[in-house]
Amino acid sequence: MNKVSLDLKKDFKLIRQEFPILEKCVYLISNSLGAVPRRAKKHLERYYRLWAEEGVKVWEKEWWNLAQRVATAISSLIGASSEEVTMVPNATIGHWLALSCLFSRNNKKRKKIIVTDQDFPSIIYALQAMSQFSGWKIIMVKSNAQMEIEADKILEEIDEQTLAVVTSHVYFKSAYIQNIALISARAREAGAFTVIDGYHAPGIIPVNVKNLDVDFYISGCLKWLCGGPGNGFLYAKSELSPSLRPLLTGWFAHKKPFSFNLKMDYIPGAYRFMSGTPPIACFYGALAGLEIIKRVGIPQIRQKSLALTQFIIDKAKERDFSLFTPMEEKLRAGAVSVEVPHGFALKKALTKRNILVDFRQGKGPEPDVIRIGPHFYNREQEIDVLFKAIDDIFSSGEYKHYSDKIRHIS
Repeated sequence: MNKVSLDLKKDFKLIRQEFPILEKCVYLISNSLGAVPRRAKKHLERYYRLWAEEGVKVWEKEWWNLAQRVATAISSLIGASSEEVTMVPNATIGHWLALSCLFSRNNKKRKKIIVTDQDFPSIIYALQAMSQFSGWKIIMVKSNAQMEIEADKILEEIDEQTLAVVTSHVYFKSAYIQNIALISARAREAGAFTVIDGYHAPGIIPVNVKNLDVDFYISGCLKWLCGGPGNGFLYAKSELSPSLRPLLTGWFAHKKPFSFNLKMDYIPGAYRFMSGTPPIACFYGALAGLEIIKRVGIPQIRQKSLALTQFIIDKAKERDFSLFTPMEEKLRAGAVSVEVPHGFALKKALTKRNILVDFRQGKGPEPDVIRIGPHFYNREQEIDVLFKAIDDIFSSGEYKHYSDKIRHIS
């Protein structure tokens, strides 16, 4: 594939050929792990070849600046400058980095951290750990088993005692798009920070961190950006960044790392949020996906995603399945959560047939669902295959061969 832009209709066959797993299964789980591009093998082979041929010299030749190279590619997709995006191992670490910058701004007046019960649990766990020594008080906004949380419910909690609002751009279970710009405006008015989990947004919906006006935005390449694990990233607003002192730090963040000075002196720009030696191999894996996403373009991807998710909704409604995802386009991101009986057993039966979807267990009265996450490389025919398989699994009783008891979710 050359480097000109790709048309999703004209070049669709060529695009599908770039993702080898599509030849082996029905892959409708990009909301969990994006398909690996064929060209990723060349990037990873370069990683090995440079290491083998250059040895330690490869740091100077390419590795030291590789994190910035990947971050620059990401920045163009989220409306940021290259000096505002830092690569981090995962989103949880990204949140630790951002929130650690607020420790020094903590005071007796501002102790509230606002989250919701639809945010990803890993972030909640991190906040619970931080609150044990920071004195923060976590305020949980409840969804009451609904797929969405109206922004107004979050706005009501923001006041002069609020240190930060820590919530999601897209809720991981329902694919509901939160009104982050509205939340950010209210937080700024109250003097609070915004720390936004965007893991389910870049690569599938348009994202512009400047328009959202957030202080921190954390995401990754694992899902819709088809970049694999180890490629989280952190955006920190440039106006704020010079005054930030992340407590989770290391020698990569030092202005003169090879001076080995024992006193920390943060480097300006994105590398101030780095810590120790980064996962270089992961960066090579991310490059291929970012190249393809950029060439296809987010507008095309969004248009295709809305069409495919609507097709899933129509198929689900034909079968009287309930949905845990918004039907309104402007509120729906890239996946559809369908409430089905015996969801975990169904997911296992589908996997046996090489049809890959995701399962998420409900919390309290919230339903169990299978999550279906098509991407720009998927076809409507694959969704037909999925629902015909679901019909057959239920009509034949095949689901009974699998336990509904959740032991491991894969």
